[in-house]
Amino acid sequence: MMTQGTKEYSVPAIEKTILILNALSEAELSASDLHIQLKLPKSTTFVIMNTLEQNDLIQKTPEGKYRLGHGVLRWGISYFKAMDLVRIARPFLESLAQDTPFTAHLAVPVENKPVYADKVEGKGFVRFATTIGQAQPLFQSSVGKAIICDKTEEEIVHILNQDATLSTQQIDRMLEKIKGDVLFVREHGFVIEDQEFEEGIRCIGAPIRNSSGEIIASISITSLVKDLPAIKFLTIGNLVKETAGQISRAMGYLGGK
Repeated sequence: MMTQGTKEYSVPAIEKTILILNALSEAELSASDLHIQLKLPKSTTFVIMNTLEQNDLIQKTPEGKYRLGHGVLRWGISYFKAMDLVRIARPFLESLAQDTPFTAHLAVPVENKPVYADKVEGKGFVRFATTIGQAQPLFQSSVGKAIICDKTEEEIVHILNQDATLSTQQIDRMLEKIKGDVLFVREHGFVIEDQEFEEGIRCIGAPIRNSSGEIIASISITSLVKDLPAIKFLTIGNLVKETAGQISRAMGYLGGK
C-alpha cells in the first residue's frame, strides 16, 4: 500500500473500442463514417462493432447507422449507484478517520475484487499510496473479507478455482483460513487484516448492506502496526462495525446483521 513505481500500458483494440463508443455517444454514425472519422481500418472497425452489437453496447438504426445500445445503461446505472453510495458514506468515513492516524476506505465489489471507491485521510504522518479505483485482493484484504462474509463455501471455492495460478493444495490451505475469516466477521461484525497483504500494515473492515440486506460494499481503516496494536482490535473493530452499520441504515438497511 506504500508508494510504488507504476508503468503505463495500453491495449490497441481496447483503445479503438473506446474511440468508437465515444464517437457514438455524440452522434449516430455508420460503419463507414466511423472508419473515415476515426481513421480506423475497415476490418478492425467491423470486428469491433460486431462484438459491441452482439453485447448490446451499440445498436443499428433503421437508417443503417449505429448508436449506443441499452447495454451501456447497465454501466451508467452501476456508476451512479456507486456515486450515491460514495456521497452517503463520505461523512461517516470522515468521522471515522477524524483525529486518528488511520486512513478510511470505502470499497465496492467489481468482478470478485474489492475496488476502492473513496478514501479519507486521518491525521497520521504517513500517507498510504492507495488510490480510488485500485483493486485489493479479495481474500487477503479486510475490505475483501468483509465483502465475502455472506458467501457460501461453494461460492468461495468457485472463486478460488477461477485463479489458474492456484494449485488444489493451495486452494485447500486458503479455504481453511478464509472460512475462519468469514466466521469471524459473522460473529463480530468486523474482520482484521494483520500484515497479510503488506508487512507493517494492519486494516480492520466491515460490510455495508443495502435495503435488501445484500452486501454492496465495505469500509476499512488502514494503519501502521504501531498505531493499531492488537490490544485495540476490539475497540477499533467495533467502531468500524458501527460506522458500517450507520452507512447501511442510510442506504435503507433495517436488519440486524
